[in-house]
Amino acid sequence: MSVKVLFVDDEEGNLLVSEAVCGDDFEVLTARSGAAALEMLRAYEVGVIVCDQRMPEMSGVELLEKVQVEFPDCVRLLVTAYSDIGAAIDAINRGQVRRYLKKPWEPEELKAEVADALDRYLTARRLRELERRLIQTERVYALGIVAAGIGHELRNPISWITTNLQHSLAELAELGKALQAQDITLAAGKVDELGAALQDASMGAERVAEIVSAIQLSMVRPPSESEVVDLEEVVQLALRLVEGELRRAGRLDLQVSGSPRVRGSRTQLSQIVVNLLINAIHAVAKVPPAQAVIALRIGTDGKLASLEVADCGPGVPEQDRERIFDPFFTTKPGVGTGLGLAISRRIAAELGGALEVERDGQLGGAVFRLSLPAHPGASQELS
Repeated sequence: MSVKVLFVDDEEGNLLVSEAVCGDDFEVLTARSGAAALEMLRAYEVGVIVCDQRMPEMSGVELLEKVQVEFPDCVRLLVTAYSDIGAAIDAINRGQVRRYLKKPWEPEELKAEVADALDRYLTARRLRELERRLIQTERVYALGIVAAGIGHELRNPISWITTNLQHSLAELAELGKALQAQDITLAAGKVDELGAALQDASMGAERVAEIVSAIQLSMVRPPSESEVVDLEEVVQLALRLVEGELRRAGRLDLQVSGSPRVRGSRTQLSQIVVNLLINAIHAVAKVPPAQAVIALRIGTDGKLASLEVADCGPGVPEQDRERIFDPFFTTKPGVGTGLGLAISRRIAAELGGALEVERDGQLGGAVFRLSLPAHPGASQELS
């Protein structure tokens, strides 16, 4: 539907002249009262309204006040006699009209003003449409990024579940052979192996459930889910989840000082440790496995519990040390989505702590330091 120009005047002759002047250049509608003009505006897309000031029942300014409220994008022009210029200027100052034309107007002046007003309307409409398309594009792009990030977060626990289930099937077959041979000792060992593998698979399933829950709701946990957590236990759980990747990447240097405890979610804290370990594994990818070292250090000074993951990789450039925690920012194109560190810092903040990065003085690469309020009673043996 094309955009219309609406002329409003209570005198039929003035409307005929306006239509004759502008009809060849614009699609023109006419109305002889304010009420009729509002009906036209509701029925058609009107980009410009040109209204006479002196009309019975509803003056031009009164009509354009209503148009401003109901059709704010419509460009409003007022035609007025010399004696009503004060009202026109007041209407301009109050934003009810854009311009006013004095009677008698010149045809070329009228066409020029209408053309300019219509151009403004169409430009604004194009900008609104562009903005709408950009918003849609951003939503689709963001959805794709989030979906990729979710896949990235789910990859490790799903791989852990798959590996342990495959191991369980193999052990089950061996158990069958042991039972046929009536080898009770071997059978008992296979049962133990099966139990450990299924327990590990169960932990992976819990991790998947936690990620899904975070997607559906929020990563903010109510106080009822908070518990006192031993950081060493969290570290051991995380190490089991990435054991295979760590073994292939290089050597792990685990340093534990005391028994730091914090209050929070065990699963969320292990998510942070897993994210930091995966990040370190990626950082040493180009270092020969025999030379690659990843250090994991935990301790407390009584007030703060500290967990550090350091590597011998290239480190994080100083200019990227804050940006690296931004969602979707990554220094590893094609490897990660940049969500892991953003999620980890958010969890740390929700637990009243902080997650920072700097260069490690021992290994020379990056060191990510998680600091959390220590739970009262934690051992004070921070090295």
